[in-house]
Amino acid sequence: MENKSKLYEGKNNIFDYIIIGNSAAGLSAASSIRTIDKNGSIVVLTNENYLNYSKPLITYYLAGRIKLKDIYFKNEDFYKENNILLKKDTNILKIDYANKQVITDKNTGFAYRKLLLANGGIPIIPKIRVSESSDSPSINSERFKEHAENNADVNKNKSIPGSLDNSNFKNFTGIFTFTCLKDAEKVKDYITKNNITEAAVLGGGLIGLKSAEALLELGIKVKIIELSDRILSASFDKQASSIIENELENKGNRIYTQNTINQIFVKNGSLESFQLKSGEIIKSRLLIVAVGVIPDLSIAENSNNNIKKNEPGYLKLNRGILVDEHMQTSIKDVFAAGDVAESFNFVTGDKSNIAIWPLAVRQGDIAGANMAGGNKIYDGGYFMNSVEILNIPTISIGITNAPDDMEGNIEIMKDYKPEKRYYRKIVIHNNKIIGIILVENIDRAGIYNGLIRNKIDISNIKDNLVKEDFGIIQLPSDYKKHLVVGDGIEV
Repeated sequence: MENKSKLYEGKNNIFDYIIIGNSAAGLSAASSIRTIDKNGSIVVLTNENYLNYSKPLITYYLAGRIKLKDIYFKNEDFYKENNILLKKDTNILKIDYANKQVITDKNTGFAYRKLLLANGGIPIIPKIRVSESSDSPSINSERFKEHAENNADVNKNKSIPGSLDNSNFKNFTGIFTFTCLKDAEKVKDYITKNNITEAAVLGGGLIGLKSAEALLELGIKVKIIELSDRILSASFDKQASSIIENELENKGNRIYTQNTINQIFVKNGSLESFQLKSGEIIKSRLLIVAVGVIPDLSIAENSNNNIKKNEPGYLKLNRGILVDEHMQTSIKDVFAAGDVAESFNFVTGDKSNIAIWPLAVRQGDIAGANMAGGNKIYDGGYFMNSVEILNIPTISIGITNAPDDMEGNIEIMKDYKPEKRYYRKIVIHNNKIIGIILVENIDRAGIYNGLIRNKIDISNIKDNLVKEDFGIIQLPSDYKKHLVVGDGIEV
């Protein structure tokens, strides 16, 4: 099919659909639009310079498991066959909702009929004091300033060096985030050029652990610094975390829990060492900051400037962009999906920002269908992470650490065999499963997930839930019939 999208390009022309974001949610939405509307003009805007790529695979690319060409999840034919115009290297400054225009940082405009915000998340950079090593020029010296000004990544309009934060961390050689392909390429290049054999990761969450695993596969010893009392604290409890921690330390790595970095020492702008809250100084030429990710609300917040919260043109925000069951925002014809959106949490019953790839795809599909005139409903999602660390497969779903103030009857069932690196935990609320942790044996994850999604009363099968042979045969008979004649279950 000939790509006619360029006919619509230009400030004075109107696109039927503008999608900001070229990843899971954005491209899922574009596909969904095309199933309903075969001819409407679609433009996808992204600030990156890649065709597209699978974010979960960037650690595999760093580790050398896959080549760069294998990281793309849609090829060029996808855009051509679906008559989609892709505009790379396009930085969106704000949106003029009243006139339905997307404004770039170059003051060019794209007019739309329907708009999707799917611009993802950004890494959290904690503010950390930076000092020059004693045998090097002062952090405020002319030599340091000259280094900073010559650095291609310096943002001269942001805060000056003296502390590390999200405005200047790129100024410092050896300090990286790890949430996009460009990060992986930079880290890979830095390791090769500097013969790195040891590294540090600030943050023991999912991004930090996957980054650490990639480094380990390259033969690099890793020190992990985590503020909580355990790694993967958002989805694991102490027993599950201890299995991974022991495996890491048995391979010669170090984990510093209940700790953080208080001060970073640089020489001529390059990382040399850092000091922990505990006082220990650690030499390191490579630090990956993996504290977490938050929704990228920069476009939304810029667009809300000078608009009062009660006015019609104000986009409602919380931790993310608030959306309804159709993935529509508080502004007509404006939708949001993926890591930037805050939507219904199926397990907790409130609204949450859940930044996982499968939900981004599902939300994008629903948003796209509704943008094109369909009527799809998003019935909610919940946290679900499946990750293999050091050849130990793990899955966590739903609420794995029930809060103390949670109303109702909470029961915890466990089977823990540390010598086998095996753990199974089931969290039950009012006789319904609301969360699970599986370590090592994850074969029945789909069955547990079905019980959570369908809110099945498990009171009659409770004694079987953590048994290693638990399976379909032990499920309630009415539910088993549903699996045969209904939607089935992912196992």
